[in-house]
Amino acid sequence: MTADGFNLNGREVHDDPAMEKVIAAQAKANDLRKLVSSLKKDRELLLSEFADLRNARDVRRSPAIKPTKTDSVRVSFGDVHGMRQDPKAVAAMLRDIKELQPDHIILGGDIITCDGFLAARHALGFVANLDYTYQEDVQAANKFLDDLQAACPNAAIEYIEGNHEHRVERYIVDEVVSNKRDAEFLLSLIAPKTLLRLDERGIPYYKATQAHTDNAPLGWIKRGQMYYVHSPPSYSKNAASDALGKTAANVTYWCTHREDSSTSVFPDVGLVKAFNPGCLCIMQPVYRNTNPTNWSQGYQIEFIAKSGAFLCVHVPIWRGTSLGKSMIERFRS
Repeated sequence: MTADGFNLNGREVHDDPAMEKVIAAQAKANDLRKLVSSLKKDRELLLSEFADLRNARDVRRSPAIKPTKTDSVRVSFGDVHGMRQDPKAVAAMLRDIKELQPDHIILGGDIITCDGFLAARHALGFVANLDYTYQEDVQAANKFLDDLQAACPNAAIEYIEGNHEHRVERYIVDEVVSNKRDAEFLLSLIAPKTLLRLDERGIPYYKATQAHTDNAPLGWIKRGQMYYVHSPPSYSKNAASDALGKTAANVTYWCTHREDSSTSVFPDVGLVKAFNPGCLCIMQPVYRNTNPTNWSQGYQIEFIAKSGAFLCVHVPIWRGTSLGKSMIERFRS
């Protein structure tokens, strides 16, 4: 059946009007195929030009993670939040880890924040955050990663996706829900993993919607005797103890922006702890208005023995000063 109602099934077409309709339809189909081919070429060219522009500035590449049979040091932190980072807190942390020279660094997510870019997908009150662009947010996060890799050039680095990075993917999927290829195309253009050049930096990226560790929830990774995840099982004031109750394992999480820890002993498991090192962003954002937060700034150090046993130390940062400075200097002396 043609678009104009000519039923061609099982019939020979003899009359001129019908032949003209068929020929016109075939010509239109050929034109559409050519257009599709042209659009594909334009898309590939756009992606190529974008990649060339993005790669115009060199980035440092961190080493891959390697198994170790010696004692090692791991540092973890998260909730930097791009343009919402606290420069003094970040500088204090970078000074410490430059002295520590850890073997391994885990980024706990929300290294960018995306407030303005995705304002429509925030709670009421975020309109006060529309004072910077997504481009500026990405630039701030890239500068942070540049400084981190320069401070610890020999450290392997891993990146756990936070809820703020994940907002970009949710936005894309919402906008192009009817076409998976469109979503993949947009992700290749504006997703944090792309814009932060994590592949070029040698930094593995663990998405919140994928499984990375056997017998663990989506988005979780396990390194040694510790699980790491951005968002905890509970956001209550007892988030650390809730995490222990649901995992019966050592776990480090972020997202609540407040330092917290809890300890428990489980039969056949033994002593386990849950930790939140705090954040590295400003502690009183505009959208909280006159409502004081209970956030705290800091990061975490793990001293790991050859046996896998570890000592976990929370390092608070207060008003731009690391409270672990004297400890680190003593270890280095």
